[in-house]
Amino acid sequence: MKRALVVGMNKTGTTIVASVIWNSIAPARLEMEPLSVGFFEKRGNADTPLVVKILYEHWMQRRFLLTGIVRGETAFCPDKTVAIVRDPRDALISALMYSAFQRVVNGASKEQVNEWVKIVRDKEANPEEYSVIDLIDNLNRIFDAGYTPNWFFENFMSYAGWMTDNADYFHVLRYEDFVAGHTAELSAYLGIELSSSREVDPVVRRVARTRQSGGWRRMMLPQDVTYWRERYGSVLESYGYDDWEIHPEKSDPAFGSEYIVTITEEAFRSRTT
Repeated sequence: MKRALVVGMNKTGTTIVASVIWNSIAPARLEMEPLSVGFFEKRGNADTPLVVKILYEHWMQRRFLLTGIVRGETAFCPDKTVAIVRDPRDALISALMYSAFQRVVNGASKEQVNEWVKIVRDKEANPEEYSVIDLIDNLNRIFDAGYTPNWFFENFMSYAGWMTDNADYFHVLRYEDFVAGHTAELSAYLGIELSSSREVDPVVRRVARTRQSGGWRRMMLPQDVTYWRERYGSVLESYGYDDWEIHPEKSDPAFGSEYIVTITEEAFRSRTT
C-alpha cells in the first residue's frame, strides 16, 4: 500500500487514525487537510508512501470533488480509503471544547476566553447548571458565533448521506472501536500490521483531547436528549448510536476547562509570531 486516504468529520479521530497508519508504513509522508484537487493531482506520481487526511467539512459544499478523490478519479488514486464515523454526540462535545482555539486565532480576546472557561468550569463542578444547548448559546454570546443546536448533527446527516452514496469505495471505521483497540478489521482491510504507537505530530497534538467515547453522557441533560433524540434519533440508530442513557456528573477539567486554557494559549502565541 503506497497511498492511503483517511476521511472523516471534524473531531472524529482523523488525526490519530491517519497517524497510526502513517507510523505503520514508514517511511511515509503524512499530509494533513489539503483543500484543493490540485494537491491530489500533484501527488499522483510520488514514490514515497503517502497518507492523506481530509475533513469532510472542508469539502461538504464540493461533495462531487470529494467523491472523485475517493473514487480514484485524480492522479492520487488511493490504494485504501478509511471513512471514520463517530457518535456525533461525543463529537459535538469535543468540537465545543475545541471551538475557542479558532476563535482566538480569528481575534477573540483573553477576556472572552476567560468568560468561556468560567462557564465550562461551572458546568464541570455543577453538571445540572447548564445543558449542552445552554453551552452552545453561551459560546455564541461570548464569541459572537452563529452555531445552532443542530449544526453538528446536520453535518453528520450530510456526511452519512455521502458515505451511503460511496460505501463501495472505503472501509468504515467506528471511532469507538478504534479507541477500544478493536482494529483487526481495519488492519485486514489495509493489509498491514498496525503500529501500536498513538503518537501524533507535535504540531497538531492539541487536537487530541480524551481519546475516549461516551463523555456526552456526563454532559447532556434531559432537555438535550429530548431535543436531539426527537430530531436525529433514527439516523443515529442506523449507526448503532441508539442508547440515550445519561448520567450527569462532575467532569475532569483536563478534558474541558484546562484543555481550553492550553489550546487557547497556543492560539494566542500564534498571533504574536
